[in-house]
Amino acid sequence: MDLTLRWPAARVCGSFAAEEIHLWEWALDPIPQELTPHLKILDHTELQRMRAFHFAEDRARYMLTHANLRRILGAYLHRSPEHIHFAANRFGKPQLSGEDASCLQFSLSHSQTIAVLAVTPDEEIGVDVEDVRPIEPEVAAAHFSAAELSDLSRLHGDAWLGGFYRCWTRKEAILKAEGVGLQRALDGFDVSLLPDAPAELLGARGDFLRPWKLHDVSPAPGTIGALATLQNRAQLTCRSFLS
Repeated sequence: MDLTLRWPAARVCGSFAAEEIHLWEWALDPIPQELTPHLKILDHTELQRMRAFHFAEDRARYMLTHANLRRILGAYLHRSPEHIHFAANRFGKPQLSGEDASCLQFSLSHSQTIAVLAVTPDEEIGVDVEDVRPIEPEVAAAHFSAAELSDLSRLHGDAWLGGFYRCWTRKEAILKAEGVGLQRALDGFDVSLLPDAPAELLGARGDFLRPWKLHDVSPAPGTIGALATLQNRAQLTCRSFLS
């Protein structure tokens, strides 16, 4: 199906206002027919990871997602996409390496239908986006805190599903900003999830969490996402990527 993107289309502008975070979206459904231009700018590690996917559709989504990541970061850094270099922390979180290491912070997420990239020159950030699909209640029971499960129990049907994905993406965004992924337990901290409540980190058990600020990110119908940042007055600029 053709995905309707909500954010206005634009090309990359390399400047940021104070406390500004740029968010870029692009569709992964339908997959483009011609993939060679995307394939040519990936590095050896990316090609290995791409080829490890069993299904052709998953290989194509990975290829398109990481090629556009390179194009966008390259535009900010004024260098060709194939000359962007990455490293990973001990939990596997990617970051720029070499002379670009301290220039930009970024976070990338994608579902089957859409990709979202957050970029800023300032503090660490984390973004997560999910397609809203039916999910078993056992998934929430296995990963959410007691407080979150109590809030979720107040919702039913589509409202329950929305609450689940608000909770999941907010937690994922925080853990991605922390740089630990799912190495830390999702039930170790509480986020808001009720439809009329602001997006926020409500509490944590343990000392690893910093005071993350949460923002809702919904780039297309049928998707729910979240952004985590340390900036108190972050300004989000949301665009669809024109390559």
